[in-house]
Amino acid sequence: MRISSLYIIYTAIVIISLPVSCKKEYERPDHFSVDLFENERNEQQKKMLSPEEATEKSLIVIKSNSTELVSKSKINNKVLFIYHIKSGETIKSSNDTIQFPIRLISDYDLKISKSNSDSASIYLIRPQSYKLLVNELQVQYQALPSAPLSN
Repeated sequence: MRISSLYIIYTAIVIISLPVSCKKEYERPDHFSVDLFENERNEQQKKMLSPEEATEKSLIVIKSNSTELVSKSKINNKVLFIYHIKSGETIKSSNDTIQFPIRLISDYDLKISKSNSDSASIYLIRPQSYKLLVNELQVQYQALPSAPLSN
């Protein structure tokens, strides 16, 4: 009788402790953590220029609602955007007249909306990089880096 009562107590303890002991939560060890993107997180965000600063630094400022993305390509892990401006209003210009249509190259997406009712201010400079592409694609201007995206 003593053996059967010990057996029942032992079985009860095992049955009660089994679900508690089998529950395993994953605990991530800190000594295995390696930050693969440490350099990318530590890079500071580029400072966006104000519209006044961008106007001062740019050669030409155009307000247009007829801008379309012609090409988006990836070269040396950089994405390049080529835009075509059919017509627009010249806000600032070093020349008296600008001949439309204009092609421009940009390192960033200008986020041009699809609707023709919204016009965007585009700040342009002379092409400073991608000399071979500029000649091949007949690009006249480059979008000012860190210029505000104003729609």
